[in-house]
Amino acid sequence: REEELEEEEEDEDEEDGGPESALEKSPFQLTAADVYDISSVVGRDLLQLRAGPQLPAARARLQFRIVRVLEMLEALVSESSVTEEQLRRERDSLRRELEQLRAAARGSDPQPSLGPDQMVIDLTDPNRPRFTLQELRDVLQERNQLKAQLLVVQEELQCYK
Repeated sequence: REEELEEEEEDEDEEDGGPESALEKSPFQLTAADVYDISSVVGRDLLQLRAGPQLPAARARLQFRIVRVLEMLEALVSESSVTEEQLRRERDSLRRELEQLRAAARGSDPQPSLGPDQMVIDLTDPNRPRFTLQELRDVLQERNQLKAQLLVVQEELQCYK
């Protein structure tokens, strides 16, 4: 009976890529469904380990899949670090630019003439706008996606422990 179930699952896998195809994707292309597919595949392998007769093959498959999940986790963490470093560099660049603007403002005329679509911004005001609304939305959306992916992967890791 178990052999029939495995054959049916393999047939399903071949038709639409199946749950195993999620392990072949880039970590940055994974969807929530892919994460559940990976969990299903690893869970099925764990059940096969308990069954016993195909122990070496099941153990090898499970080891490969766990290594793949760990590689995905590493890629996600590395990408998060790269993004964080890019933000730091951008912040430092903005600080240098601000200092240059402040230095230029000290040496220039204190009452500049403004056009109809211009306004004066106090560079010492901590609440002044620094980024466009779209830039903030993009950064927040990326952060939320990374947090969601990290939480899903942490939950999976807890399941495997």
